[in-house]
Amino acid sequence: MKPVFKIGDNDYTDYLLELEPVRNDLDSDGAGRNLLDGLMYRARIAQKFKWTAKFLRLPEQIMKGISNDIKAEFAMITFLDPDLNRVVTREYYTSTLKYGSQKYDRSDKITVYDGCNFDMTER
Repeated sequence: MKPVFKIGDNDYTDYLLELEPVRNDLDSDGAGRNLLDGLMYRARIAQKFKWTAKFLRLPEQIMKGISNDIKAEFAMITFLDPDLNRVVTREYYTSTLKYGSQKYDRSDKITVYDGCNFDMTER
């Protein structure tokens, strides 16, 4: 199945260089190692995904779209879920957007961005 990357209704799949998922466990208070015997005790309350999205060279209008799409506190992101091997939509938040380097494309007479990337964490 082909990877997919949409923010809201906007499809950015063709501009992706890399989409890297990481699954994180959230443990309840009191989880940790027993100092007497070294055993780990944990009570997982949830598992959440964190993704890093890295993009190819972006034309200025696409950069503007990505920037606006992730400005809200939360955004609906559509992607290929590695656990389910199917396309799903979930709510994510971002805190940092690296726009990348601005360059002027003389042939198209537009600004382009090289190296855009951001992390997003499941709500």
